[in-house]
This record gives sequence, C-alpha cells and structure tokens, in this order.
Amino acid sequence: MTEFYRSFNHYWAYSCIFALFLIPKATLAADQIAASRRTAIVRAVEQVQPAVVSVYVTFTEHVQRPYWERDPIYGFFYPRSSLVPLERTSSGSGLIVDSEGHILTNDHVIGSKRKLQHIEITLQDGRSFSADYIGSDTSFDLALIKAQGDQLPVAPLGDSDDILVGEWAIAIGNPFDVGVSVSVGVVSGINRNFPQVQGDYYYRDLIQTDASINPGNSGGPLINALGEVIGINSFIHTGSSNNIGSIGIGFAIPSNTARSFLDEITHHGKVRRPWTGILRLQNITPRLAEGLDLPSTNGALIVDLVPEGPAYTAGLRRWDALVAVNDDKIITAQQARLVLQGFRVDEQCTLTVMRDGETLDLTLLLTEEPQRPGRWY
Repeated sequence: MTEFYRSFNHYWAYSCIFALFLIPKATLAADQIAASRRTAIVRAVEQVQPAVVSVYVTFTEHVQRPYWERDPIYGFFYPRSSLVPLERTSSGSGLIVDSEGHILTNDHVIGSKRKLQHIEITLQDGRSFSADYIGSDTSFDLALIKAQGDQLPVAPLGDSDDILVGEWAIAIGNPFDVGVSVSVGVVSGINRNFPQVQGDYYYRDLIQTDASINPGNSGGPLINALGEVIGINSFIHTGSSNNIGSIGIGFAIPSNTARSFLDEITHHGKVRRPWTGILRLQNITPRLAEGLDLPSTNGALIVDLVPEGPAYTAGLRRWDALVAVNDDKIITAQQARLVLQGFRVDEQCTLTVMRDGETLDLTLLLTEEPQRPGRWY
C-alpha cells in the first residue's frame, strides 16, 4: 500500500509539473488564434462601418386608379384624372463624411427631386434621423444630404489616386435592406469608362471590384485594407438586361471625384455647370466623312459654337471633327456631350480635332455656364 501511495504521489507531482508547462502553451495558442482573427480587413471595417448609414427615401408616385373607380368618359378627356398619388419608400446607403452630418450617396438613391417627400437615415447604433437634401451632381451620379443629428461618426475620404490593382477591396452597404453588410474582394481594375449611358448617368474613370455589390449597396463606401475610403459603390454589370444581382463586376466612383463634388458644394453652394460654348454637335455620316476628308465616321462634328466662347477661344471652329477628349476616343455626338459635361468649371482638357486632313490638339478651359437662353454643352 505504501508503494501505491508513493507511486500515486509521483504521478500527481509529474502531472502538476506537466500542467504548469501545458497551460501557458494553451493560453499562448488561444491568444495567437484570437489575434489572428483581427485581420486588417476586420480593423478596416471597424474603422469605417459606424459611419455607414442606411438611407430611406420616401417619394410620391402617381399610379392608375383601379378600373372600377375610373370614369371612362371623363378620363378620356382628362387622362390625369385617373391617376392617384401613392407614397413609396426606396432604400440605399450613404457615408457620413464630416462632423456636421453631411452624407455622401448616389444621386440615383435620392431619385427624382420633384417626387421627393422625406429622407431618413439609420446608423449602426440604431439611431435614426431626418435628413435634408443638399445637392446633386448628375454628371457623376453623386448626391449630398445632411442629417439632423449630433455626435455622428465620421469616415473621411481617402486618396483614390493611390490604388493598387489586386489589393483588398471592401464594400459596405445595405443590400436589399437586410442591414449594413460587408463583402470583400479585390480591386479588379481602375479608370474604367462606359461609353454608353447607364440608366440616366454616364460613368467614367471608375474603380472595378469583384466585392459583391447588390441593389441597396449604392452610395456606400468601398474601402481598402487600411480603412481608407477609396470609392462610392454605384452600380453593377450583369451581362444581361435582367437584374440578377452581383456576378462579381461592380463599380465605384473614385473618392477624389467625390471630394471634388464636395468642394463644389462647400465653396459655391451648388455644382456649377461647366460650359464649352459648343452649341450643336452631330454624328458624322459617310457622306460627311467623305466631304470633309475624314478617315472614318468616328467622332462628333462641330456644327455651331458661340463666338468668343471657351471652345472658340481654344481654337475650335465649325465643321471640325472632334475625335478625342484627353484619353477618351469619341465615337458619337452623344458621347462627346457626356464626356464634356463630366468636367468641372475651371478644368482644362485637350480636344483632338481633324480639320482639312490635319490633326490638331487644342486646350480647352471650361467656364461656368452663363445665364442665357438656349442649349449649351
């Protein structure tokens, strides 16, 4: 029996010694695992997510009365009498960019200003505030609203010129109104241009990402692994006319473009509309191309412009063929209009034109649109 107790005591002593070595190692392993969970992505989300809001826009839409409520005779002569107002609410996302409560979002999230009734924003901490509409830049699908609240979290805009293709890209927003959500991918490309209008907007110089972006993400931020806001998520490409959700091709407006928009609002109280002094553009037909000694029908023909206007001062003349603006090759007159409308007042751009068989590069300084009747570009 004495031998048994002696063996038991030895076993217990060895077990205690072993435990003294094992417990610190187990604790260390747990600490390492806990530390490994807090990745750069987690830290970046923690930094920006509190400033991401859900945006709810209430608007009035006129719809047809039920057929049994319509007067067929009166409705024939007064078609609008069969319409009744109906309040509806749409949702999107936004980003608080300063301590005064200014929130950056997409213009298409706000929708028609004539139908707009009320804007409400909801924060991550559960607080809700009314918001006032401040202004929009329809050339870039950006809008600014202001929340009627205090002690709001802020996520300042970063530098979108400092982007690496292939680096982490994190999209934060309120897809399908399920609540603010996070999706992760990479920066797939930069300086993406869409020559055709997407909805009501012409997009250029976009950031492409494969981070999942869906309806409701619009207006939310795209951030990098440092927690810097590099873009405003705006739309997706699905390869189809059907809205089938994200297939990994999403686009964000660069943060520097958004900062330029904010500067316009801050310093001028509005987005000043740039003016070139070009009165009329048209597509180039095969007959025009032959008559003007042009190599192809690509480009936009300058039909009329304001004497002494910015374009005229830059050296542009009637019947010049505008074939490029900076690095954008011009194919149609519509594209030329949209590209020119995308510049800011006091910005310069290079116009490449063909005249009498020669190619000329002209420097255009855009000014603010004058208060005159007529159509300007």
